[in-house]
Amino acid sequence: MVSIIIMKERSKSVSHRVLESLNLRMDLNFSEKRMYQNQVKGFEGEQLFDEIMQFRHLRGLVINDLLIDTQETFYQIDSLLVTSDRIYLYEVKNYTGSYYYKDGGIYSNSGHALQDPIAQAERKRAYLYNLLLNLNLEREISAYVVFVNPDFYVYNFPEQNNVIFKGQLANHFKSVSETIKSDTSNSKRIAEKLIALHDDSYRSVNLPGNYAFDQLKKGIICSKCGSFQYETTRQTRVCTDCFRKENISAAIHRSIEEFRLLFPTSRLDKNIISLWCENNLSKSRIQAVLRKNYCLKSCGRGTYYV
Repeated sequence: MVSIIIMKERSKSVSHRVLESLNLRMDLNFSEKRMYQNQVKGFEGEQLFDEIMQFRHLRGLVINDLLIDTQETFYQIDSLLVTSDRIYLYEVKNYTGSYYYKDGGIYSNSGHALQDPIAQAERKRAYLYNLLLNLNLEREISAYVVFVNPDFYVYNFPEQNNVIFKGQLANHFKSVSETIKSDTSNSKRIAEKLIALHDDSYRSVNLPGNYAFDQLKKGIICSKCGSFQYETTRQTRVCTDCFRKENISAAIHRSIEEFRLLFPTSRLDKNIISLWCENNLSKSRIQAVLRKNYCLKSCGRGTYYV
């Protein structure tokens, strides 16, 4: 059975998770809310692309959400398919609505231009090619822009080999599958090297930075629906909005990770996490989760965790 192997699963970026948390805990301004909505929409489009690729008869290794930070630049690649003789780079766009093509650009009906996704994909192709060349892992790279939303249309758009609309994806993957050889041994070496270079801590410079601990709503957020409302038994926390059940220790750990995401330079101890959880849990229970999952440090100011 011919199949793809997912070497790196797709996950929400740091920017996405920060904005998601802030959206639930404070009132974002217009530009921040739009930034968050774009993150959500983009992630949904990438998930749709993943679903389509998953059901194609491809032999190769897939890397999702690759974040590379070099001396030259930082760049993010939505999806890579590493095959025996070529790498396929996919820049996934989840645009909706009607646009028109003019003089090499894509414009909305109001006249606003989209950032050139073809140029974006080509830049990333060049960066990745040079990176692999420096690592003595040279491999040909084909870059594509995928407009994954069926409700996106561009009038007068010329046919371009490196642009794929949703209805064309099946034929594209069929064509790719016909060119793939069976040997993937060297592909795994390339994939593992790229994943090792992935920077999962990258924080976009345009993220909101003007929030403070005191202004954020406190409490543990439901991981499914985002609600703060819950009931508890001895070991279980139940969301009263969507009825999702979660072990209380797991919920505390998840909330600690959210705190660390929003306040990466703040000291981590049972007192601050107790406040973060709205003082609804015993400090001994919080302490137990901290001891299990983090390293204890001591200094003149007391103990804390990292």
